[in-house]
Amino acid sequence: MEKVIVGGNSSYDMDGLKSFFERALREIDLKITRGNVLIKPNLLKGKPPERAVTTHPAFLRALIEFLKDHSCLVSLGDSPGYESLDRVLKTGGYLKMLKQLGINVVPFTGKIKKKVQGISPYREFLFGEDPDRYDIVVNVPKLKTHVMTGTTLGVKNTYGFVRGFEKGRWHLKAGKDRNLFASIIVDVHRIVSPAVTILDGILGMCGDGPGSGDPVRCGIVALSRSAFALDDFVEGYLCPGADLPVTACARRHGLLGPYEVIDMGLPPSVAFPMPGTSDTDWNLPAPVKRILRNIFLKKPGIIPGVCQACGVCAKVCPAGAIDIQGDVACFDYTACIRCYCCHEMCPHNAIKI
Repeated sequence: MEKVIVGGNSSYDMDGLKSFFERALREIDLKITRGNVLIKPNLLKGKPPERAVTTHPAFLRALIEFLKDHSCLVSLGDSPGYESLDRVLKTGGYLKMLKQLGINVVPFTGKIKKKVQGISPYREFLFGEDPDRYDIVVNVPKLKTHVMTGTTLGVKNTYGFVRGFEKGRWHLKAGKDRNLFASIIVDVHRIVSPAVTILDGILGMCGDGPGSGDPVRCGIVALSRSAFALDDFVEGYLCPGADLPVTACARRHGLLGPYEVIDMGLPPSVAFPMPGTSDTDWNLPAPVKRILRNIFLKKPGIIPGVCQACGVCAKVCPAGAIDIQGDVACFDYTACIRCYCCHEMCPHNAIKI
């Protein structure tokens, strides 16, 4: 049976985090020594740590020092939404720390074809980095909401292996079908197959995440060999009764079985508002469902006076539904697939749902 180890840390205390890693890894009987280790954090875009957009640099420092203390050769990488990895690391306060610790930074900019006999209709994905190059992949997500998938935790974090704007292409293929997109995320996660997932939920994000939500101090750390089990526990803990698409997909396909929760000091739960997007996956005929989705599924829109006409939203829109006209972004809602990539990536938080 899988185990989910949960604990608390209110202030990114380094000694407390290292102690948790040591005890939790012993509990799941995972020894990480002398291996070639890749850390995959959530580095969505360049924002300061207090915005809770990315895995906190103090959390990563504690993990890196822990791994180096166990004679590991440590690399760290991700594929941000639209910025270079170097810029995200610099803006987020990581670069100096990574240089001090001698960490190999890996921009996921390669072109590696990975095949899978999975649960989605697709059999091949283009990755920016090959997880099979490493002895161990350590998956280090941030606890955040997500306007399309409800949350972005362990399973969704590995979607960052998909190369650059290939991520948008999969959004376009899935369109407004959240269940199809969930199956794509699950297939990518199964290809990556991280040895362990360690969640930074000390400072999380609620509301309309993953890039423009509200920081909330949850005080949670969690660790498991199974990201499916970890995500299921955290979602049930913070938003009881939620049946979110990625975890529901894993459950339907037998990837989420019984698991044991081991409490190492879990703090009391906090108010954790979910995104304002609507669930429109009703059990209805497809033509009726499409009509109702167009009516009820919430649309992205510009906040007056905040848009800087920088063009990032148009660049990342997989459907080509955004055009910069004068000093503002304009939407073609007949083309919009409600993937909310524009909201996720806007550097000025100028797009509302």
